[in-house]
Amino acid sequence: MRAMKLTRRAAVASAMASVAAPARAQDFQPGKPIVIVAPFGPGTTNDIIARLLAQDMTATLGQSVIVENRPGATGNIGVDYTAKARPDGHTVVISSLSNIINQATGNNTVNLVNDLTPVSFTGGVYYSMFVPNELPAKSVAELVDLARKQPGKINFSGFAGGVPQFLGEMLNRAAKIDMVMVPYKSTTDALNDLLTSRIQVWFTPVASGVPIHNSKQARLLAVSGEKRAEALPDIPTFKELGYPDIVADVSFYMMAPKGTPQPIVEKLYRAADKAMDNPRTKESFRAQGIEDRRGGPAELSAYIANELKRWTEIVKLSAPAK
Repeated sequence: MRAMKLTRRAAVASAMASVAAPARAQDFQPGKPIVIVAPFGPGTTNDIIARLLAQDMTATLGQSVIVENRPGATGNIGVDYTAKARPDGHTVVISSLSNIINQATGNNTVNLVNDLTPVSFTGGVYYSMFVPNELPAKSVAELVDLARKQPGKINFSGFAGGVPQFLGEMLNRAAKIDMVMVPYKSTTDALNDLLTSRIQVWFTPVASGVPIHNSKQARLLAVSGEKRAEALPDIPTFKELGYPDIVADVSFYMMAPKGTPQPIVEKLYRAADKAMDNPRTKESFRAQGIEDRRGGPAELSAYIANELKRWTEIVKLSAPAK
């Protein structure tokens, strides 16, 4: 009889545990921090956005939110780390166009659609194109004219599979010129060579280009957006200048491991969106050339699908003829 009572108790306890487990799985684990992975180094736009969001998200979620840089392989390392993390909402990544291009070029280790869950847009930037102050080109038209007169002599900064590489190749194709890419580990690594005229064209996100423009260290000729950058209202877009296909509107977005429960995804989205409403965050975005871009899981899922299709076509067009 006693054995039967114990068995009944065990059965009741087991049933209660099975009911409670899914409930707990729909919320964060008390005391366990939420890690926002920045797949590029400190000071990059991914990192800036992650740190701006972390403080407010900590207050909103009642959980410690920290930033962890996992740079390398044009963003693959940080995204791969996130995809392999437990799908409990405690690891997310700030991804960007670099990860979409990685997949479009076959340089990816993670499939953005199959291995990750979309959470939220977290801002956006355009790319900017600089030339040294000493270069006799005060506009894109003058740069193109110079490149036509000196084929193969104008060098631009880039890194294999990165946005700057494709921007340079787009301009080459559209203007029928022959600029040559000089590879760097990142856009910021090329800055010193631009300032000393070792390279003649520097493509960099507006967020890192604004201080260079404001200090007049180099000449800014154009930005890559559909519209002018809010932080640079006097600088034209390539589209305005007659190059409608040279558009690199770089969105940043939060992704979680595949299988993260939808209620947790929704909490992360609401917390990130609320953080972007903070006046301090808005002012910091504006000052650093980061566009205010919003949207939840559904909008982000549609964006990723569209951009993967678009950049797969761009990659095909950019491939050298056989």
